[in-house]
Amino acid sequence: QITMSAEPEKAIISIYRRLSGVSPSSKELSLLKNLQASELEKFRKSPEKTKGWLMAGQYKINKILDPAQVAANAVVASVILNSDATLTKR
Repeated sequence: QITMSAEPEKAIISIYRRLSGVSPSSKELSLLKNLQASELEKFRKSPEKTKGWLMAGQYKINKILDPAQVAANAVVASVILNSDATLTKR
């Protein structure tokens, strides 16, 4: 089970490691932290957009978590999943 950290940097490093098997570079970490902060701001301004992101997927979101934070973290995880770090090289 993946838990959310109150510290965005630690959370990003943890999920990056889980998804790719390696730690992010300082540049990657900086870019992902900026993305997370930007997305969080967007989701806080647009509850409908947040709801749209959280309606997708197999699992229901824990009601005690901040929906905007969960959605922003989902965007970051999606970016990591679609990065070269996690794509299989052929």
